[in-house]
Amino acid sequence: MAGLLALHTSLALAQTKPAPTESWQTIFFDSPTVALPRLTAAAIQHSASLKSLEISKSISQEQAKLARKSLYNIVAVGANYSYGNLFSFGGNQAPSPGVEINNAPRYSVNANLSIPLSLLVNRGNTVRIADLSIQSTEAARQDRVDQLRQQVIELYQTVVLARKVLTLQQEALVNARTNYQLSERQFRQGQLTLPEISSANSQLTSASIAQESARNQYDTAFLILEEIVGAKISTLMTTR
Repeated sequence: MAGLLALHTSLALAQTKPAPTESWQTIFFDSPTVALPRLTAAAIQHSASLKSLEISKSISQEQAKLARKSLYNIVAVGANYSYGNLFSFGGNQAPSPGVEINNAPRYSVNANLSIPLSLLVNRGNTVRIADLSIQSTEAARQDRVDQLRQQVIELYQTVVLARKVLTLQQEALVNARTNYQLSERQFRQGQLTLPEISSANSQLTSASIAQESARNQYDTAFLILEEIVGAKISTLMTTR
């Protein structure tokens, strides 16, 4: 029985280092409060969809900056400056009609500010849309994080259950093999009939198939969880 309890699938054994051999298994299977946060953090870091949302958020932030700066880029400023003498035009005034030039200098400065009306009307909406795009991306990211947490929990529970089922099937296989060996000895001694030894053999075959099926389910669940977190579980459990 001790050998049975120490038995793991080929996948689990392949990840185990010589010393200590079961340190990661102890953390993973016996300490879910430690294992789950590590698995979730790894899944979030590994998620391609979250990376895509981060890129989308950065794009939205840049668009918001451009929307706020657009007013200054389109504003047109004009200025005029003039300098010259004052000209006077006369009619019948004495001493004689004609043109009088006043040498007193005159200065003239004009300035104007031109802003497209459509920009003033739409600028607030443009900035608001950019800000809403950022908020939408942040909400989508949080939703994806929540989905990942739930997915990791479900996969973790699947692995734990599959391991328990595998252990039970291994025990059932040992019992079926022991029963068959005993039945075979009794058959040779003439204590059992052919149908009875055949029944014992069928039970051993069924137990072997069930054990292999349980092993496959455990290995599959384990591999799927590793695919989601993007790393070896043995490494995550032993790395702080």
